[in-house]
Amino acid sequence: MIRQARVAMDGPIPRLATEPIVFVVMIYSLPPRVLLACLVLLLSGMIQAQTQSVPEPAAEVAPEADSTPDPSDRNQDAPDSDRFDAAFDPALVGLPEFPSSLAAPDAVSKALDLIDARITEKTAAIEAATAEAMLDTSADPDADALERQRKRLLELRRVVQRRAGLTERLTEAERELADRETRLAAMQTGGIALEPPFQVSLLDQARAELTLNQSLAAVAETRIATAEQRLAEAENALTTAVRERRAARDRLTQAETENVQLPEREGLSDALEEARLNEILARQQRMAAEQVRESARLEQRLAELAQAVLAQRIEALQTRVELSREALQARLEELDSTKDRMRAQIETLQHQGDQAEADLYRARQRLAASDRTADQAALEEWVLAHQAEQSAARTSLDSLNAALANLEQMRRLWEQRYQLMHDAETLDLAGVLRQNILDTAAAIREKEAIESRLNSLRSIQLAQERRLLEADLSASLREALETRGAAHALAERHGRELLQTQEALIALLQGMRPQIESVVEQQSWSLQWLHAQETLSEWWEAEWLVIDDQSIRMRELITALAMFMVVLLIVSLIRLGARRALNRRKAPSATEPAGDLRLVLSAVAGNTSQIFVLIAAFYVAMRVSGLAGPTVVAWLWNLLIVAFYIQLGLWANAAMADYFIRKRTRKERRDPSTVTGYGVMMVFFRVGIWLTVLVSLMAYFQYPIAGLLGALGVGSVAVGFALNSILSDVFSSMAIVLDKPFRVGDFVKAGDTVGVIEYTGIKTTRIRSLSGEQVVLSNSDLLSSRIHNFKQFRERRIVFRIGVVYQTPRALLEQIPHMLRDAIEGQPQTRFDRAHFAEYGDFALLFEAVYYVLSPDYGLYMDIQQGVNLGIHQRFEEAGISFAYPTQELILRRGPSISPAVGAAGQAMI
Repeated sequence: MIRQARVAMDGPIPRLATEPIVFVVMIYSLPPRVLLACLVLLLSGMIQAQTQSVPEPAAEVAPEADSTPDPSDRNQDAPDSDRFDAAFDPALVGLPEFPSSLAAPDAVSKALDLIDARITEKTAAIEAATAEAMLDTSADPDADALERQRKRLLELRRVVQRRAGLTERLTEAERELADRETRLAAMQTGGIALEPPFQVSLLDQARAELTLNQSLAAVAETRIATAEQRLAEAENALTTAVRERRAARDRLTQAETENVQLPEREGLSDALEEARLNEILARQQRMAAEQVRESARLEQRLAELAQAVLAQRIEALQTRVELSREALQARLEELDSTKDRMRAQIETLQHQGDQAEADLYRARQRLAASDRTADQAALEEWVLAHQAEQSAARTSLDSLNAALANLEQMRRLWEQRYQLMHDAETLDLAGVLRQNILDTAAAIREKEAIESRLNSLRSIQLAQERRLLEADLSASLREALETRGAAHALAERHGRELLQTQEALIALLQGMRPQIESVVEQQSWSLQWLHAQETLSEWWEAEWLVIDDQSIRMRELITALAMFMVVLLIVSLIRLGARRALNRRKAPSATEPAGDLRLVLSAVAGNTSQIFVLIAAFYVAMRVSGLAGPTVVAWLWNLLIVAFYIQLGLWANAAMADYFIRKRTRKERRDPSTVTGYGVMMVFFRVGIWLTVLVSLMAYFQYPIAGLLGALGVGSVAVGFALNSILSDVFSSMAIVLDKPFRVGDFVKAGDTVGVIEYTGIKTTRIRSLSGEQVVLSNSDLLSSRIHNFKQFRERRIVFRIGVVYQTPRALLEQIPHMLRDAIEGQPQTRFDRAHFAEYGDFALLFEAVYYVLSPDYGLYMDIQQGVNLGIHQRFEEAGISFAYPTQELILRRGPSISPAVGAAGQAMI
């Protein structure tokens, strides 16, 4: 804060002393701490001034100011750009009465004389210091400081001379500006000083000059910007020089106050003088920069006035311009003469090309036959020289043929121009104007290509010229290089001829366009449309943004945006069409089957990822528009492939889910156990789909998937062994769902288990047995046993046997099958099959009967069987037939008499 107060006191306090009101206002506006610091510094400065007296340098006439003077204090007799407003007297650096302005007649010579005199003094001082250093080695003269001051004076002299030249240029430009303004006013009032009719060549020349002045105006704008930039740099340099001069002054003042040694003070004095010279030089350079800026502005104004004059001239010429038949014939003859000359050159070049080809063959033979110890470099250079001659001949032929095509086009254009000026009604003016615009654009592009080829050829020539400057070249090698250079010069000469004809063609096309537009003014709509097309074409090719030295044109940006929107629109239309087709093909109920096309439509309509659509649209936009380079396109393609495979997985997953859900819904009402089975299958199918997507992606990117598949296979085998029982039951559950051996509610017999199926799960199946308990069986065990499903049969086959006693008469035996048949047929829902006397049993005659119960109901079967049994019993009872039952008959027979002893033994045995 104290330092800020010191700076404030060193600068503005003397000025504020003359303005008490401002001083008081500033004091009251300062904080108390700043006021206290200022008061202390002021008192210390007064005490120091009374106790010490520092003598001012004798050369100083006026004290220096710490700040640049107010622009209001300048003299009004000279412009601001020519004023020299130094903050100190130039006499302090040996330049007394240095002119403040160089606009006076003798100001430049006076300034140069002062600078030359000072340079002479510095030169003499340098010589004296050098001589003193040679005589007295203990002396330490500052010859370097004197030399730096002399260099500053020499540079100041050059800047003053440059300013004098700029002043003369500004004066001449102002006179020319006034002259052009007078000419423009005269043309606006009196017209041009020519008698009509005017030749069309004058109109073409005026338009060419107008185009040239328009380019000069654009260059003038660039010069103004450059001049303003240099002026800003000069002002920064002046600010730096002022700061350095003030610092040098403060150092010298401090040294004199502290009574330092004389040599050090002399060095500080020399540094101060050098700083003052630097400031004067910086001020002169800033003035020169201002003059350069003013000169650029005058040049721009001159170019604008020249455009106005030429525009006025063109407006006056085109009212009475004509193209006579004689002038047209003369121009056509001139073009024919040029064509004949070029055809002769083409014949000569063809001979030169043939000769160069023969020379090239001989040079290659010599190179192949050389023993590798001769001048190998010269032979190789001769081969290259003859190759250059052959290439130059072909290039020159191409250039001349293109020039002939340009001349032929110019001939047609001149004839069209004559017809336009004399018989315009027979022309399609809109088509002519459109073709003129297209031809002009094509000719300009061809011109740029020709200039690019000539620049490349010129670079090769410069390289050849640098090689010819080498001193150690052999005579043969130098001759070969000169021959090669001559071939390049030949190609360049004919390329320049082509460039001249191309420029002439462009000038003719550009000159015809205003005439065509003036003729089609009555066809305003056609003209406006063509103008709109041209404007749109220019806007279409304009650069919109530049990133990493790569331009992004408007056409590329618009094309990319259009393609992006087109892809989004197409995808939206496809999805909308899929939804409508899906609604038309919608099944009446969820339980009815749906076709494969419905599954595809459902997947596309409801499961197309928006991210995939955006990636596809972005890739198409970048690829078609050309905005992205090959590397970016390759990355985008890879990203699109990944997104496409993922989208395929989503579609397949959606189609699979839709198919199984509908199928499960149809089966669920009849078999609720299908819910679990279909869920398991959906899980397995989803895993399979995404594994397929992953493996397909890896195969597309050529990733070595053989090892991965092997690892997956080994891992699957290990998991299969570890989960053998579980997986066996899971797959058995899927087999039950797919094969459907039974359903929930069926009465089955599996092994020793008999009951009704209650639930079928992933691992087990639950059966409600006849005794009431629930029996849980694993699916694999259930499928490995024989399953008797009693609910699935449609009719029940009954076989039974009945026995009668052996004493039954034959006649009744023959009636028993009929009785059995009548008893069976007498029952409802039965179908008799057969009844036969089957066999002789141990204790009965056995009859076998077979019939069918036409219902799977077991209760109905038992009722029918009971009725059949009662009917048989009734018929047997009426007929007197006895049922057989297990009996054993003992038959005793009387034999011959025996002795009493034998009889007693027999009784004992019994």
